[in-house]
Amino acid sequence: MKTCRIVLYALVFFVAFSCQKEYSVEDPKSASSKGSWEFTDAQKLYFGNMDTAYIDSSNTTKQLHLIGRTSDGSQTFHLQLYASSFSVGEYKASLFQSSLDYASGPSTIYNANQLIGEFIVNVTTYGNNTISGTFSGAAVDSAGNNVTLTLGKFTAALKGVGGGSTLSSGVLGDSSGTCKPVVVNGTYTPGTPLDGTNTIELQVTVATPGTYTISSPTVNGISFSGTGTFSNTGPQTVTLNGGGTPSSQGTQNFTVNYGNSQCSFSIIFGNSAVYTLGGSGGDCAPLSIGGVYQQGIILSTSNTVQIGVTATVPGDYLIKTDTVNGVSFSASGTFASAGFQSVVLAGSGIPVNEGVQNFIITTATGTCNFSITFLPGVAPSGDYFPTTIGSNWTFSLIGGTTADSVQNLVINYSPTISGNSYSTITTDLVPPSGIPDSSYYRKPGGDYYQYINYSYFIPFDQTVVGEFVFLKDNVAAGTTWQSPNISGTVAGVPLSGYIKMTLVEKAVPVTIGTFNFPDVIKVKYEFFIAGSPTVLETDTRWFARNVGEIHFDYNDGFNSGSFEVGRYQIF
Repeated sequence: MKTCRIVLYALVFFVAFSCQKEYSVEDPKSASSKGSWEFTDAQKLYFGNMDTAYIDSSNTTKQLHLIGRTSDGSQTFHLQLYASSFSVGEYKASLFQSSLDYASGPSTIYNANQLIGEFIVNVTTYGNNTISGTFSGAAVDSAGNNVTLTLGKFTAALKGVGGGSTLSSGVLGDSSGTCKPVVVNGTYTPGTPLDGTNTIELQVTVATPGTYTISSPTVNGISFSGTGTFSNTGPQTVTLNGGGTPSSQGTQNFTVNYGNSQCSFSIIFGNSAVYTLGGSGGDCAPLSIGGVYQQGIILSTSNTVQIGVTATVPGDYLIKTDTVNGVSFSASGTFASAGFQSVVLAGSGIPVNEGVQNFIITTATGTCNFSITFLPGVAPSGDYFPTTIGSNWTFSLIGGTTADSVQNLVINYSPTISGNSYSTITTDLVPPSGIPDSSYYRKPGGDYYQYINYSYFIPFDQTVVGEFVFLKDNVAAGTTWQSPNISGTVAGVPLSGYIKMTLVEKAVPVTIGTFNFPDVIKVKYEFFIAGSPTVLETDTRWFARNVGEIHFDYNDGFNSGSFEVGRYQIF
């Protein structure tokens, strides 16, 4: 049975893996404990030491973090600057260039950002691994009162300023801890040293560009490693070179480490099977191709090729294609007996071009070939919440029925509200009710806003409208921010509340059904009545780069539910 909750969540008020990978942009080369900060609220002086200073370069808009705490550790200071590059000069909240969060544990004491009023940071020194400056401007306190912060000062050691290398950060593999996709190249025979053909190709989802070292421990006498520099964020293919001499036969598992993440893959040593491929004429027959292949869209678990193989000698096998159009297929295992076998090769990679592409499988006893037609791609949105007209997403209740579904659709309507232009997304039931609801979104920089009528969800005596930032792609994991206070009266009684957002994870891979999303941001939403520390409801939403929202759930203490994307189209 369909519930109103599905529609309400899709409208966003109640907005509003065996291993999950974690990483930190706090590169040890770029963090320092030297520095101090202070400011006043016209009545009290706040001050303390600077604990950490670093730059998150995982997006086009970089973010400079200055994080400290009071001497007793009870209160935290977090000043943030946003720019494509940093230098001496002025950074204004009104231009989405600065923000401040001052808190005691989970409770905000002062918050300053573009939604509250003008807050200006003047960087007076930047270089030689040092940053310092002043700040002042509008803020809001824990009770929602407007205040002015003055006489702000800061200084910090920021290693890497003015040159030097920065360690990259990111994650390996999928949510199950498997190196995926992975291509094992070369043969592995006990007693035979590895050479230049023995390499491993695997994928890294890069969060912060910079240098990298990826390696495995020694297993069965061999190991793999690779070093280099990531220049961009997102999925990247890395080649690791093998070294050593295998000592024994059989299948061995290898674990590859990168930062705080790791993934695993298997290699077959010796005891190789003897087999022939396909049918007559060089075709890989019988042949079955699974999945949809589209330019620019990463292959998922649905992208497979099934071929026929006739084994004359049982044993271990490794069957793979060369990389064509950015894509390859491979399978490994053991033929337990002679005779005809059906083998499913898993696809990996990101298609480069559209059109028909020919793939060849080569073994010691011959070759076979097959073709795949790649559909034209779509221009990526470059963000985590596409609003191109016609794009649509269908969500289903986990554990529910097909009736427990909604669809979001971007329509050709761009209203201007309070001087801001918004894209419109309608939400309707599946099948359509014919009376869809509308939500309005805009995306300046790395902040994602929604404009809504709060009175639709809370029975205020009057109309209460406004916007809030429901997603940030320009901040590090662990960053928090909150909506403006939502105030009105219910039956004449004043009521005020707000939503606190926390970016829980960033640039993590997520698998939903047959979809593998390599770069996902997870955000937690907590709902409060102003002045009360009690969380009324906790929700989460996941956003995949160039795809949009892929998962959401809610828990208000009485009801809960989780929804995930079942299909989507991005235009």
